[in-house]
Amino acid sequence: MTMTVNQVSLDVVSLTRKLMTEDVDRKINADDTFVDLGLDSLKLVDLLAAVETHFDIEVPDELVGSFAKVQDLSDFVLSARSPV
Repeated sequence: MTMTVNQVSLDVVSLTRKLMTEDVDRKINADDTFVDLGLDSLKLVDLLAAVETHFDIEVPDELVGSFAKVQDLSDFVLSARSPV
């Protein structure tokens, strides 16, 4: 199933919000960093696991630390889901 850029972004935001413990009602923007959203490194690993399950993709271990912003992760999901 092909997902739009907007769908992917909304789903990444929703998965991120589920892991937030502070200020859970704040607006999340694509350029927000996961640190600014209160996600530490352990929660980021949890987020990536949720993203892998939700989007049926695999995040290579060497990329785990490369997602600083919501947009970074959304872009990765889009590229991982695009047909080769």
